[in-house]
Amino acid sequence: MEHERLPELNIPRESHGLSLSGGEYTVFGGHTTGFVPTPTAEYYRNGKWHVVNMLYPHDAGFCTQLANGDVLLGGGYNEAFGIGQTWGVELYHPDTHVFTYLPILDHKRTHATAMEMTDGRILVSGNWYSHDALECYTPGGLFEQVKAVSCPRDLPFVLQVSPDDAYVFGWADNYGKPLPDGWVDRLSGESFQEPLLQEWTTENLHMPNPPEHYRIGEYSYLIPAWKDGQMGLLQLSDGRFSLVETALPIPLAGPWGDIDWLSGIQVEPVSGTAWKQGRDAENRLYLLRIGYRETPASVEVFHTDPIENLPHKAEALPLPDGRFLLVGGTIKDAYDARSTVLMCYTQPRKAVAGWLWILIVALGALMIGGAAWFMRRKKPVEESPKAVRTITPDLQTRIVALMEKEQLFRKKDLHISDLATRLNTNSTYVSACLSGQFKMSYPRFVNGYRIRYAQERMLQEPSKPLSEIYEEAGFSNENSFFRAFKAETGQTPTEWRTR
Repeated sequence: MEHERLPELNIPRESHGLSLSGGEYTVFGGHTTGFVPTPTAEYYRNGKWHVVNMLYPHDAGFCTQLANGDVLLGGGYNEAFGIGQTWGVELYHPDTHVFTYLPILDHKRTHATAMEMTDGRILVSGNWYSHDALECYTPGGLFEQVKAVSCPRDLPFVLQVSPDDAYVFGWADNYGKPLPDGWVDRLSGESFQEPLLQEWTTENLHMPNPPEHYRIGEYSYLIPAWKDGQMGLLQLSDGRFSLVETALPIPLAGPWGDIDWLSGIQVEPVSGTAWKQGRDAENRLYLLRIGYRETPASVEVFHTDPIENLPHKAEALPLPDGRFLLVGGTIKDAYDARSTVLMCYTQPRKAVAGWLWILIVALGALMIGGAAWFMRRKKPVEESPKAVRTITPDLQTRIVALMEKEQLFRKKDLHISDLATRLNTNSTYVSACLSGQFKMSYPRFVNGYRIRYAQERMLQEPSKPLSEIYEEAGFSNENSFFRAFKAETGQTPTEWRTR
């Protein structure tokens, strides 16, 4: 199997999300070198990665692609080093590269899974070292707990099995201990024990764990599982579990030794295949291909030669033409995030025919000649120094750091000139960065942080007077607090706190 290195990410990352959004490879959040969360995303266009700022880092949060093409992101660690959980939820709009707020979760979560139902509702379950339950978001409403679960779970499978029902199950509880009893919780109906889940152990996967990775039909999924040291596949269709017959056992070793099959299975529905990545002790990358539409399902294994500094826990994306993208990961541990990007080719790359090269060169010559003629005719325009000055990703990152690490938004009467002074730049560049990268005005940007801070205080201290909360958040008076809160959430602070 051939492979090549693509341009590296601007920011090394692990426990991040990855999707094909708007025709662009896009990575979301995670943590960077030193196990520090990074509230940034990057999309790949014209041969390089472009950084945009997110609202939250979602380090080990959920990352789910929605039916309309947007990406839902939520939860994650609250601090560096994998500590705590968070409430924040946002949407990524790939057509504009903009992130927008959603209401916060009912429970602070990390290691959670989110799934979009066919009617547009969002179900969320799973947590790490904290409370778990099944909660639901209906567009235009709030995230609200809808049902308790039989046991809390780490990175559970959350899969819709009918128009009104979904299953929640998994291998480990919220402290990483095994759950051997095969319990399945339901959105509609009573929990039950599934014999196949008592016999086979589903994988405990690394973050994130989006349901679309397993979907082979409207209510059908492939699920990797293990029994007596052998890997197999379970199929969940219309609420019933079954064991998938494969043409041959999935190999656990190759000519050079054992294969460590990493991550979960990822379905590529166009080609009718499911993929799983692995590696051996000499850093060969392996790809397992399952042809799930065949009976029995076909099994094929591809491998590379040893790859220097092959990252662990890289997020993967199978493509319809047999290519396989790997992004980020780590070499040693969670403190050693990497910016590596690999493209693997499970089919030979086609050479361009000689006559096509001649045509390409001829067209190129025509375009160059035409451009030269046009430039001779075009009247030169003197560029303004301000027009050519670019807003760097560093400025975006420093603005976010001032808001999130130093909570500069809590300073009353905070002017854009104050922010520019702290950043050793001027107000023009700060304003251009906010409007160009964040797609919002300076007042809305600052008030967004103040409102989220006020929401957290209302949740953590339900009896605390609003007059104290809005002052702590940085609002100068009650009227500006209520006006900004209503504009951002559609509710007054009192209504929001009551709900």
